[in-house]
Amino acid sequence: LALALALILFTMAAEVRAAFDVGSGATKMQVALVDKAKEKIVKVLYNKQFEALYSHDLGANPDGKLSEKMIKHGKEVLTKFRDIAKSLGCKPDKMRGIATAVFRRAKNGQSYLESINKELGINLKCIKHHLEGRIGFKSGKAFTTSTDVVVWDSGGGSFQITSLKKNGELGMYGCDEMGSSVAAQHMVEDVQGKDWKSLKTPNPTTSKEAKNLCEVILKVISKNEVPAWLKENLSKKNVEVVSIGGDTCAFRQCEQATGSNPFTPEGLEKAIDKMSGKSDEEFKKLGFEQEGMVIPKLCLILTVMKKLGIKAVAYNKTNGSTTGVLLQKEIWE
Repeated sequence: LALALALILFTMAAEVRAAFDVGSGATKMQVALVDKAKEKIVKVLYNKQFEALYSHDLGANPDGKLSEKMIKHGKEVLTKFRDIAKSLGCKPDKMRGIATAVFRRAKNGQSYLESINKELGINLKCIKHHLEGRIGFKSGKAFTTSTDVVVWDSGGGSFQITSLKKNGELGMYGCDEMGSSVAAQHMVEDVQGKDWKSLKTPNPTTSKEAKNLCEVILKVISKNEVPAWLKENLSKKNVEVVSIGGDTCAFRQCEQATGSNPFTPEGLEKAIDKMSGKSDEEFKKLGFEQEGMVIPKLCLILTVMKKLGIKAVAYNKTNGSTTGVLLQKEIWE
């Protein structure tokens, strides 16, 4: 009887949630038992991602819309995830998530999300850049006990860098116009002068092209001024710059390319020079996924590190921002 009562009380205090992170380059889902009162994950039941290159697709369509082919693939991925969540005991009203940069830009982004909500019963919201940063901070902060921490989340269409200000508020710096897929498109179109719609890979690249891409990236991200609180936090002696993402994220590929974690700007520069001239097939043999974006991703991270004076970045594997989504009150209220 005591055991049964304890089980009932535990069940009342916890619930199964399915958190979705529909990003610009991959769709992720984490299903977990969550303590509602403490907003704490008790047990992870499922945690996986599937490639869905929304940003690539949008960049190839001059009408500013996601293609029907992309929409179909996206729905197939989300349907598969929904069915898995159901099988793990997640109720429809506990399937919630975020959609990020590409859906803010696509003319049919909002209507696509509404169709997902209606047809699949998954409550997806196209969140603003700042909330995206707060969720990323919650995901990254879990990897350190340091109080001097800066969290960096970079996706296919945007990046966010977050840290606590002196007054305890969370500050965010980033760019809603620059991510891995966007950098790859800039490489193909602006640096190489080729057609992104028909090509979709810049490989093989040259060292000079990589340097030119870094200049293009710098021009785009320099539209946003670096805030004083971030400069101050990054100058602290014991600051930890924590990056998060999955197996194909830019930070994971920086780790692969440099052979180091944490990795440095100097290590990235050497890796870019070493890998220039490689074909897609050569990158595959080296174990890289999304081989057409390897050099653009390295250039993006290198450019941001140099602009901000970041000496080292530690990569921590996450399934996108799904951990943050599971625990973000605004998502579940």
